[in-house]
Amino acid sequence: MRHTILFCLLLTACSPQFSDPDDYNGVPTCGAADLQYLLGRPEAALAEIDLPAPSRVLRPGDIITLEFSPDRLTIDIDEAGRISSVTCR
Repeated sequence: MRHTILFCLLLTACSPQFSDPDDYNGVPTCGAADLQYLLGRPEAALAEIDLPAPSRVLRPGDIITLEFSPDRLTIDIDEAGRISSVTCR
């Protein structure tokens, strides 16, 4: 029983935390909507802009964490080296 309670407390501590729950309200807040023009462009196009923090660029085969963070910009690069998605996650 004690181990179960400890496990639940640890699991709760690992859950994503938002700075202000009112900031999220189910709508991503990372700015991906403003960067949709990058879709289909080569990865080199990212050198022309300042990515907001936090952000990450994921290439095929990259190891990533799976926690959801609505304020983190995530840009996926496909096998051809082109930007395939710009999302908040």
